[in-house]
Amino acid sequence: MLGHARGIKMENTILNMIQSIRESNNPILKATILSKYISDGLRNQKLSLYEAYLLQWEVINDTREWYILPAWNGKVQISICLALLNQKLLAHAFRDSNCIQLLRQWGLEAFRLCAERRAHYIMDRYYDYLDIDCERNEHLLKEMLDVRERYDVMSYDDGPYHVECFPYHYFEPERILLEKMDLRNEMLVTEDVEKILIELNT
Repeated sequence: MLGHARGIKMENTILNMIQSIRESNNPILKATILSKYISDGLRNQKLSLYEAYLLQWEVINDTREWYILPAWNGKVQISICLALLNQKLLAHAFRDSNCIQLLRQWGLEAFRLCAERRAHYIMDRYYDYLDIDCERNEHLLKEMLDVRERYDVMSYDDGPYHVECFPYHYFEPERILLEKMDLRNEMLVTEDVEKILIELNT
């Protein structure tokens, strides 16, 4: 009975989230709602990294609509560029070749549109970071991992940090690539996540 009740509660949470997204025509609000679901799912270990990666695509699409379409007048901030970089690293990890190229294009686009122009540990060499793959530029991955490991003592003024963007501190894309972890066996999707993806795209 307890397991059944938890299942009903989870289903209601998903339905409520989907309804909230559908009721809004504001893309950044949609992205915010889904981002919270992803963050909660990772924290509670209800989502795998692959499932979260797939859902994050919806966040990226909505966020991009917000800053591309003139109607919303959205401004690209450094955090958006970092989120695109993190997603590209995960695309490499999952060997998602088509998405790797798309994320590079969107990353370059976001960099050009970025409203924040100041010194930043990644933005100063953003083109180089976007060209990271599984074989080249390992030193940049090591720099990102070093920042992640020292995050608690880093200066607030030097941020935002890539650790603050999906997948946050729950997973380490840099380490996955540096250690050449094979994630192919983890590319599974539960019925709940499949339902969300279908509902958000129909």
